[in-house]
Amino acid sequence: MWSLKTNLWVKLINEKIKEQIVMYGYYKSPLNPLRITKEGIHLQIEKEGNTLRYVRTSSNESIEKILLTKDCGIIINPIEAQKLHKQVSQYLLIEYEKSVFVEPKDTNNIYLTFPVDIGVFISGRKNYDLLDAFTLARQKYTLYGDPRNGVICKYHKSPVFTSIPNNLNPLVNGVMKLKLINTTDDWIEITKSVFDSHEMKVYFNENLVSMRAHMKILNEKIAETEFVNSGIKRGMKKALEVFEPAKITVSQKKFTMEEGL
Repeated sequence: MWSLKTNLWVKLINEKIKEQIVMYGYYKSPLNPLRITKEGIHLQIEKEGNTLRYVRTSSNESIEKILLTKDCGIIINPIEAQKLHKQVSQYLLIEYEKSVFVEPKDTNNIYLTFPVDIGVFISGRKNYDLLDAFTLARQKYTLYGDPRNGVICKYHKSPVFTSIPNNLNPLVNGVMKLKLINTTDDWIEITKSVFDSHEMKVYFNENLVSMRAHMKILNEKIAETEFVNSGIKRGMKKALEVFEPAKITVSQKKFTMEEGL
C-alpha cells in the first residue's frame, strides 16, 4: 500500500513539474484572451477593437505588438539561435567542462547541452511567420581564433555526457548528440566545438529539445562540424525553421574549425 501511495505521489509531482515547464505547442484560435506564464516570462494576447495586442514581459524587457487581424493561431517552439533580437553572432561555441580524448581512427558519441532560443509564430490559414523571439538562457559571447581573423561566437559551457542527461529544463537547455569522428592515426584531445547556427536542425517534445551533429577531426588542430536533420529520440517533432536553408550553398553547410580543438 505504501509503495502504491508513493508511486502515485511521484506521478503527481512529475505531472506538476511537466505542467509548469510545458510552453511549446500550437494555440488554436480563438486566442482572446491567451495568457502564458513560465519561468518569469509572461505572454499575453488580448482583443483591442478589431485587432489583437501581443505583449511579452519579463524582469528586464517588455515587448508589445499590434496584430492587424481579428484572430489567428500561435505556435511556440525552439528556433535557430541567430534569429534572436540583437543577436551578435550566428556561431555557437560549446566549451567542454572536461576534455575528451578520441581514439585513433575511431567514432564515438557524446552528449552536450546547448542554450535554447524560443520563437513565437503567428499562424494563418496556410502560412506562419515569426512574431517574437527570446531566450531564458544566459547570454555570453567569446572569440574563437585570434583577434584579427577569429569569429565572435555565442558561448556555452557544457558537461560531457555518455548518455542523454535527465532533469534539464527544455525552456533553457537542449541536448546535442555529437558524433566525434577521428580520421587521424593519433589520439586527439577535444575541448570545444564550434557550429554555424544557420544550419541548426532543432527537434523537440514536451520534455526535451534536441539536435544531432557530427564533428569530423582532420588533424590535431582542424575539424569540420555539421548538423544532422533528425532528433535524438523517436517521435520528436521538427521545430519550425526561421532561416531559409535554400539560401545556403553546399560549401557553407559545414563549419571548419581551424583555430584549435
